[in-house]
Amino acid sequence: MAGEDWQRLADYVIARRVELGMRDRRAFAEVTGVTERTLGKLENGQHVSPSTLGMVENRLGWAPGSCRRILAGGEPKAGSPDVGQAEYEDPTLWHIASTPGLPPDVVRGLVALARNWRQGGEDADEPAR
Repeated sequence: MAGEDWQRLADYVIARRVELGMRDRRAFAEVTGVTERTLGKLENGQHVSPSTLGMVENRLGWAPGSCRRILAGGEPKAGSPDVGQAEYEDPTLWHIASTPGLPPDVVRGLVALARNWRQGGEDADEPAR
């Protein structure tokens, strides 16, 4: 997209990663679930997928959409203080829980569905009734 400054995002990501005590990319990869190669692309100012941006935002403690704000010249927003990441160690679950505008019952349903799917629940592949 025009007007996106990927090098600016890279600088923010690296600075925040170091601020959080993750001195190298390998440590960051371990806690985000994103490969070192993909993080290398991001930290070198190259395009990565929206799902990667979401996982990075989660682990850096930024609200959803912060990477896009940085790309557009803005600043990241802090994640919601009322949704503790400790409650959702899985970055995907934390992202679901911290998405603004989702009603609590929808969040609970999505988190339950994701957990069931991840655990390979017996009914995970069957359609909802």
